[in-house]
Amino acid sequence: MEEKTKEISVLTQVYNGERFIAETIQSVLDQSFLDFEYIIVDDGSTDRTREIIESFKDERIKYFYYKENKGYFNLHKVMNFGLKKCKGKYIARIDADDICYPNRLKVQYDYLEKNKDIYLIGSSAEVIDDEGNYLHKIKKKNYPSVFYKYHIAISNSFIHSSIMFRNEGHLYPSYNEHMFYCWLTYNKKRMKNIPDILVKYRINPKGMVAKYGGKTK
Repeated sequence: MEEKTKEISVLTQVYNGERFIAETIQSVLDQSFLDFEYIIVDDGSTDRTREIIESFKDERIKYFYYKENKGYFNLHKVMNFGLKKCKGKYIARIDADDICYPNRLKVQYDYLEKNKDIYLIGSSAEVIDDEGNYLHKIKKKNYPSVFYKYHIAISNSFIHSSIMFRNEGHLYPSYNEHMFYCWLTYNKKRMKNIPDILVKYRINPKGMVAKYGGKTK
C-alpha cells in the first residue's frame, strides 16, 4: 500500500552535529501538529551524528547519509537533494543546532492554509548561545513582499530555521548556488515574516561554516 503523503515535510541538513542534533530532532518530534515527515540529510558526518540520529526509532524520520562530505560550497546540492525527498504540501526548515517551539508547525501551517497567496513565511526567534542560555529576541516585522524581493539580494531577510513554504514540485523550491546565503529561488513569489516566536536560533561558534571549514570539493 502506498504511503499517504504528509501535510508537512521538515528538512534538516547536518554535518558533524553530534552536540545538538538530538535536541533539534526531539523538538521536531514533539510538535503539536502531527501530520509530518522528517527528512534528515547527513553530509558525511564523521562524529557520532549518524549514531544519534539512528537511535531515534520514529517512523516519521527519513534519514539519508552521504559517505563523502560535499563541502560548504556545494551545500546547495545537499539541500536540493533533501528538497527532492520532501513529499509534503509544505516544507519547513530547521538547522541542526536550532530548536522548534512545540506549536511551530501548527502556527505556520494554519497561516499558509488561510493565506493562499503567500508562498513562504518566516517567524521571529529567541536567540540562545551554544549552552542553550537565552540571549535576546529577534522580532521580525511584516514588510510588503517587494521589500524581501530586493533586500534578500544583499542580506538574509529571514531566519532560515523559521521558514515554511509551499512545495511546488520540480520548479520550486530550490537552493541557488550563486547566492551567498545559499537561498531559495523565489521568482515573483510573495513572502512574509510573522511576529510569532517559533524557533530558538543558536549562536554557535562551531556551527556550519566552522565545521565545513570552507571545503570546496
